[in-house]
Amino acid sequence: MLKKIFPIIFLLWLFLGSPCFAENNILINEFLIDPQPQLVELINTSSENVDISGWVIDDNGGSSGIYKIAAGTVIYPNSCLVFSKDFNFNKSTSDSARLFDPSMNLVDLYQYKSSPGPGISYSRVPDKEATWSTASASIGSYNSGEGSCIFLPTPTTQVIEDPSPTPEIEPTPTTIQYQSIANVYISEAMVNPETGQNEWVEIYNDNDQQITLVDWFIDDEEDAGATPKKFSMEIEGQSYKAVMISGSVFNNDGDSVRLLDSNKNFVDGFEYGKSVKGVSFGRVAFDNPDFCLQEESYEKNNNQCLIGTPVMPTNIITLKTDVVKPTISISKIIPTTKVVVKTTAKSVPRIVKPSERNRSYEEILGASDNRKIDYGLLVKHLSVISFTYSLLTLVSVLFKMTNIYGKGFRILPAFIYPPRGQ
Repeated sequence: MLKKIFPIIFLLWLFLGSPCFAENNILINEFLIDPQPQLVELINTSSENVDISGWVIDDNGGSSGIYKIAAGTVIYPNSCLVFSKDFNFNKSTSDSARLFDPSMNLVDLYQYKSSPGPGISYSRVPDKEATWSTASASIGSYNSGEGSCIFLPTPTTQVIEDPSPTPEIEPTPTTIQYQSIANVYISEAMVNPETGQNEWVEIYNDNDQQITLVDWFIDDEEDAGATPKKFSMEIEGQSYKAVMISGSVFNNDGDSVRLLDSNKNFVDGFEYGKSVKGVSFGRVAFDNPDFCLQEESYEKNNNQCLIGTPVMPTNIITLKTDVVKPTISISKIIPTTKVVVKTTAKSVPRIVKPSERNRSYEEILGASDNRKIDYGLLVKHLSVISFTYSLLTLVSVLFKMTNIYGKGFRILPAFIYPPRGQ
């Protein structure tokens, strides 16, 4: 009897007592804990589209809320999607990244002891495999370094068959038709991040509706420097979205930041001089193409320009001349006081410390109230004084000579000499 019961008990323990995972075609491929916002990259390992509407991303189940994926979200075969939020992953203590289906069945998880540090992520190496490692974050790109892993649907060419008997004709190959999108701008760029963090470029969608950028590029100076970085993303209307860049693209002592469409046509960009570590270049306003140094405002409204730093005039000409740029308000406006800064495009801008911000701009810039000296007028005055002094000297000499050698001889008027006998 025991011989018959034991296999049944073993099977019940195997399926009920051990962790049970749901369908695992969708995996957590990479996640970044620090800095905020935290990022999670999901990858589809199957050859079919997978609808992940209502799926949940969570940590180890703490008191904070969970993140529910929006309806209509689909991951295409062998591609990934990135989700940005504060998932409450612990930095200094152990925690886990977990993925659930809509029925709250556990699909995937990874447990860690602590954060690997700013800009360093946990990732599967190679992609989709069970081996995890830590490396510089490559969110939105394959961990093997083969470019962007975000793919979006492309239009297909429909072939209509003619019912009449005709010779067979090979169908026309499907071609990708990229959509032309206007009102897309660079809002901010971190070209010299803190050690261990990534460069990034923030893009603003100045349209009321959501847009999809497929196979666009971030590049530095044209025909020089690094290879253009390809990316794909969706941006909600009137919203910001940052492109995280793996590796180093921009020079710290001056370079260009350019946004190119899928055909590598120029869309927007700017040039800058020497950068400051941990300080970003932000657009002054969306109706003004100039950029200035500011405290970073990742995927938020730009901050004001740092006092005492020059505004970088945009030397790159935007080609979208037929697009009227509406006025977009920025949370902090640049002070209206005119500041004159004598600098060159490659000079190091001086950032005024908080203790100095109440001083006048004239004191900061070393200005002076000294008036210009009129040297011509000064020479005339000195000449008159010299001539007068010479004339008085000559009269004095003549007067002494008369008194010594010419007694009784008077060369001056009589009233000058004292009366005799007195």
